[in-house]
Amino acid sequence: MKHNPFLITGYKSPDYFCNRILEAERLENAIENQRNMTLISSRRMGKTGLIMHVFGQFSKHSDYIPVYFDIMGTTGFDEFAEVFCNAVLQTVPKTESAWKGFLKKLAAIRASLGFDPLTGEPRISLDIRNEKEVELSLDLLFNFIAKKKKFFVVAIDEFQQIATYKQKNVEAILRSYVQKVRNISFIFSGSKKHMLSEMFSQPSRPFFNSTEMMFLDVINQNDYFEFIQSHFSKSGKHIDDEALASIADYTSLHTFYVQFLCNRLFSAFKKVTDKEVKETIRTILNENQPIYASYLNLLTTNQYKTLRAIALERIVENPTSGKFLSMHHLGAASSVSQAVSSLIGKEFIHDDSGLLSVQDKFFAQWIRSK
Repeated sequence: MKHNPFLITGYKSPDYFCNRILEAERLENAIENQRNMTLISSRRMGKTGLIMHVFGQFSKHSDYIPVYFDIMGTTGFDEFAEVFCNAVLQTVPKTESAWKGFLKKLAAIRASLGFDPLTGEPRISLDIRNEKEVELSLDLLFNFIAKKKKFFVVAIDEFQQIATYKQKNVEAILRSYVQKVRNISFIFSGSKKHMLSEMFSQPSRPFFNSTEMMFLDVINQNDYFEFIQSHFSKSGKHIDDEALASIADYTSLHTFYVQFLCNRLFSAFKKVTDKEVKETIRTILNENQPIYASYLNLLTTNQYKTLRAIALERIVENPTSGKFLSMHHLGAASSVSQAVSSLIGKEFIHDDSGLLSVQDKFFAQWIRSK
């Protein structure tokens, strides 16, 4: 069975990873020279794939131990500690004695070892009862890392989530460990640009000026087109230039939407022209019709009108300008400004340094087609 080369989730190998050469080199250089990095992109732009791609290179070097974990689903510092412990556990040799040795170091916080019923991987549960025990668990974890002769590279995805924890001083506590442990460097990545930028650029915040910043943009169009054509060609398929231009138009070259659309095209057709792209887009929009319709129930009339106007324009720099308001029959500038703030908060639109666009590119097309 031949695998579809257009991955929608996860990372497989460099063969299925498009470009990002400069970004990968920059990230590798930061790791090699022990500079902490903050990696910011809009959702589903490929930052996790980039991290995994770079980790794949470093896993070939016995001196480095890559550790990755995502904290989007955590609601408190205790859950952060448990997710971190389990990520480090995956680096421990898969022997009973090694697991017990790691567990013994966490005995003070009543750690217990079980197995994930879905993956069969070992999993640690921490019985943390107060905030002091959270810090104790991190003490034990960082001491475990500090005593290793190898260099740890720890990537914490959706790092802005720590700002939502009810515990105080979370940033300050983590910053102290970042400064203290010498054989570890960090990649703090996330998709909430405003929150992360504030965390690392405001003088009053503990992480102020503590990392190198990298903002991940869309992949170069020519590079992406070459990648797509190459994979079609390798499988005895063909995609023409007009189809590629159509893909770029529908997806704005946003990584997830390009990959998803190409995945569907690759699975359905031997030869892809603009006709097949449009046909597939219609299918995707029809499949998601109930979901998109339900989104509208979350919006006020003013919010929907503003969202539709942004979808029609694709990119909007000044949504309160007289020209924009008049062209789309919107209300007062203050009402539109309020709607934009709400739409950003609900993650319907993305603010990229003042340039507004609809976050979900297929949803944007559905709105335009109504």
